[in-house]
Amino acid sequence: MTKHTMRILLAATALLAAEPAAAGLLDSPAPLLQGAPGQVIYRMGAIYYHPGEVDTVITCANLDDAPIIVALELFDLRDYPVGSVPHATVARGGTVTFVTSSTASREQWRVVEGLAGIDHGKARVSATTARLSCTGYHQRRAVDGRVRDTPLEMVKKVARP
Repeated sequence: MTKHTMRILLAATALLAAEPAAAGLLDSPAPLLQGAPGQVIYRMGAIYYHPGEVDTVITCANLDDAPIIVALELFDLRDYPVGSVPHATVARGGTVTFVTSSTASREQWRVVEGLAGIDHGKARVSATTARLSCTGYHQRRAVDGRVRDTPLEMVKKVARP
């Protein structure tokens, strides 16, 4: 066997033995939203969640003339999906707020269930329309009870209205 043939065989074996990559923030399709096709509208990071200490809060406003469905997906540092995918139907002119724990939750806020701590995670917002405006912040709680809000480092609109 020649060196060239041996290299090809080794490369093919390595490809076959590799684990399949999990779809993440950039390459997984938008979720179905109550049976309707969704589209990714925003990508954002860094997302943090430390139970009792830091939460991420994301609020989206419906700018469309009709009700829409909005969903939030969270990803860890390795780009793997984490937690549930909460979604909400948002009336014309209405808003929805997603939060990483019930500690920071207020009435009508949607909590992402099943989360472990997240450092430098990512998030994306999908909806049934691109006519959506979203903002976010981290809510940090000190031991003495003080709460400080800091804006998300990046919010990128992917789709155009």
